[in-house]
Amino acid sequence: MPSDAIAFGAADVSNCDREAIHIPGSIQPHGCLVALAGASLTVAFAGGDCAGLLGASAQSLLGSPLRERVGGRIIPALESCAGLAAPDRRLLSFDDAGAPAGRACDATIHRADGLLIVELEPARVGEGHAEDAFGLVQSLAARVEQIKAPLPFLQAVVECVREVSGFDRVMAYRFLSDGAGAVDAEARAPDADSYLGLRYPASDIPAQARELYLRNTVRLIPDALYEAAPLAAAPERSGGLPLDLSHSVLRSVSPIHLEYLANMGVAASMSLSLVVEGQLWGLIACHHRCPRFLPARIRAALDLFGRMASYQLETRVTAQALSDRVRAKAMHETLTADLAGADDIAAGLERSRHGLLEFLPSSGLALWIDGRLATVGETPDAADLRRLVDWLNGSVTAGVFHTDCLSASFPAVKALSAVASGMAAISISRVPRDYLIWFRPEQAQTVRWAGDPNKPVATVDGQSRLSPRKSFADWTEQVRHRSAPWSAVDISTAAALRVSLLEVVLEHVDQLARERQRARVQQDALMAQLDERIGQWERTAAELKLESDRRALVEAELSQVLRRVVVDQEVERRRIARELHDSLGQYLTAMHMDLDGIARDRTSTVSVNTRVERLKSLTADAGREVNHLAWEIRPTSLDDLGLQAAIQQFLEEWAERSPLKFDLHLTLKDRRLGPAIESALYRVLQEAIHNVVKHAGATRVGVILAASDTEARLIVEDDGQGFELNDLKGGAGPSARLGLLGVRERLALVGGRLEIETAPGAGTTLLIHVPA
Repeated sequence: MPSDAIAFGAADVSNCDREAIHIPGSIQPHGCLVALAGASLTVAFAGGDCAGLLGASAQSLLGSPLRERVGGRIIPALESCAGLAAPDRRLLSFDDAGAPAGRACDATIHRADGLLIVELEPARVGEGHAEDAFGLVQSLAARVEQIKAPLPFLQAVVECVREVSGFDRVMAYRFLSDGAGAVDAEARAPDADSYLGLRYPASDIPAQARELYLRNTVRLIPDALYEAAPLAAAPERSGGLPLDLSHSVLRSVSPIHLEYLANMGVAASMSLSLVVEGQLWGLIACHHRCPRFLPARIRAALDLFGRMASYQLETRVTAQALSDRVRAKAMHETLTADLAGADDIAAGLERSRHGLLEFLPSSGLALWIDGRLATVGETPDAADLRRLVDWLNGSVTAGVFHTDCLSASFPAVKALSAVASGMAAISISRVPRDYLIWFRPEQAQTVRWAGDPNKPVATVDGQSRLSPRKSFADWTEQVRHRSAPWSAVDISTAAALRVSLLEVVLEHVDQLARERQRARVQQDALMAQLDERIGQWERTAAELKLESDRRALVEAELSQVLRRVVVDQEVERRRIARELHDSLGQYLTAMHMDLDGIARDRTSTVSVNTRVERLKSLTADAGREVNHLAWEIRPTSLDDLGLQAAIQQFLEEWAERSPLKFDLHLTLKDRRLGPAIESALYRVLQEAIHNVVKHAGATRVGVILAASDTEARLIVEDDGQGFELNDLKGGAGPSARLGLLGVRERLALVGGRLEIETAPGAGTTLLIHVPA
C-alpha cells in the first residue's frame, strides 16, 4: 500500500483518490466470506453471515480447518478448487441438502494473498430471473452483434442489461480523455430521471477505483444502506496487512461512494466494465431506487455479456479508426510521392499545402521552412506565427505536439482562440526547427453536468468537510478556448507523416551529395588541363620540397639528438643523485658521528672540542648541500613516493626561496603513473617554474595535476606579463627555442603534447596532456 494512502473509511472527497478501497477489512452483510489457508483449508479470515450460511459463527471458525466446523458437500467442492490460480474465479451452487447450514447457497471462489477466498450468498431462485443464465447471454449477444455503429450498439447493450437485471436505470458511461465521464446511452423506467448526455467529473470515479473496475469487471451493491460486516482474523494473522478484496464480490465499498449513491436516490447499484485494448473504456452502470439482489449466476451471465460487449465495442472502435487510417494513408502516399519528385523540399511543401490541410481535419495550415512562411485556410497572422514558432523551439522537444487548448500551454495566444484554440505541429528538421502546423478554431460548447461538479463543503458534527454533491440535476457550463480534440488516429497519422518527410529531406541531402560529387569530377578534369600550364610551378614546388625535406631531415636528426640527450640526462641525473645521497651522504654522516664521538671524549681539550664542533657544523652543512644538490638533480621522492609528493616538495622549496604564491590542486593522491610519464611531467614543471621566476614577473602561480583513466593533465598558470607567441617562434633567442623544443621532445617521448596560451599583460598558461 502506498505510503500516502488513506485508510479505508477515513477519506473525504478531497483525498478519496488515495483511499485504500481494496482492503476495506469488511464485506457487505448479505453473504459471508471465509479465507482458507493451505491444503487443510484452515480459516484465516471470516466475516458476514457465517452462522446463517455455514452454520457456525465467524469467531468459532477462525484458526480451525473448515472441515471440523462445516458439513455438507462444500468441503469436497472446495478441495477440488485447490489448484485455482489468481485471478480465475469459480462459481458453485449448493442445494438445501448440500449446503452447510441446510440453506441453498451460491459460492464464488478465487485466490488472493495466497489464500482461497470463498464467498457465499443465499441462492435466490424463483424470483423472476432466467434459469438458463448462459443461454440468456447467447440470446443477448445475438441481439446486439449486428449493430455496427458504436452509439446504437451501446443503446442496445443497456437495453439488454436492463431487461435481464430489472434495474430502474441502466447507462453506458464513457471515460473522456480528461478523465471525466459522459452518459452515451440509457435505458430507464418511465418514472426514473434521465441522465443521458450528462457529464460527471473525473473525481467521481478516482484512479484506484478505475483500477479495481479493470481487475474486477462486475460489482453489485444490492442494498446501499447496508451496515458493513467486519472481517475477523485468526490470531496468527492479526497484526498483518488486511485481506486484499480486489476480486471479491462482497467487498465493502467506500462510505464516500455510499453517500454519493444516497444523494442520487439510489438504493442498489451494479456495474459492468467495458474494456477496450486493455484499458477501461467505460462502464455499464445500473441504478435502482430500492434494494435489489441478483443471483450469482445472473451476475456471472451479465459479466460474460459485458466482456462480449467489450470485445464487440473494440471491433467497432477499431474499425472506425482503421477507416480513418486508410484514408490518411492514401493521402500520405500521394503527398510523399509528390514531394519525392520535387527539386526543392520547401517549394514542394508549399505546392502541396492544400493537400496537407486535408491530411489532418483542420481549418488552417502554416508551413515554416528555412525562415519562410506559407499558409492556407484560417491561421494567425505572420507575427503571431513567428511567436508560435519561437515558443515551439523554446518549449517543445517532442517531434509531434498537439493540444485542443493552446492557451493552457501558451497563454499569450489566448486572443487567437477564434482560429487557433487547437494546434498540431510536427518538426521536420533539427534546431532551429522547421514546422508544419495545423490549426482548429474554438468550439464553444455548453456542457451539461450531473449537478455542480465543484466539490461542495458540508458541515458534519460542527466541522467542515468536502462531501459528494447532493443534486444531480442539469448544471450547465460554457466551455471556451477549446477546439475539437485531436484523435489518436490524427496523432499517429501526423507522426507517420513526419517520418516520411524526414526521409524525403534525407533523400534530398543524398541527392545534393551526389551532385557535389559530379561537380568534383568536373573540377578534377579542369585541374588536369591546368597541370600542363603550371609546369614551372611544379618544378619550383619540387625544389621547395627538396629544401623542405633537407630541413625536415636536419630537424629529425636534431630531434633524435635531443631525445637521446633527454633520456641519457635523466639516467645520469638518477645515478648522480643516488651516488650523492647514498655514498657521499653516508660518508658525511659517518664523519659527523665520529666527530660527535670525539666531542664526547672526556680527555679532549677545550680547543679540540671547539674545532670538533666547528667540523661537525661544516659536516652538517655539507650534508645538507649534498642532499639539496641530489634533490635538485633528481628528487628521491619522485621515485619513492610518486609525482604528487615530488611536486609538493618542489613547490614548497620554491615558496621558501621566492616571493611567489602557489595555488595547488593535485588530485593524484597515491596513484602512480609510469616512471617515464612522472619524470617528463616533473621536468616540464621545473622548466616552467624556472621560466616564471626568470621572465614572467609574476606574483602567483597555479598548478593543477589531474588524471583520468586515459590521460594525465598538468596545467601551470601565472599572472605575469605574458608575451607574443610569434616572438617565441621567430624572435626569441636560440636558448628559448631550444628550451621549448626540449620540453616538446621530452613530452614526445611519452606521447604527450604542449599547448601555450598567452598574450602581453595577460599571463601565461601551459597545458600539458600525456596519455596515462
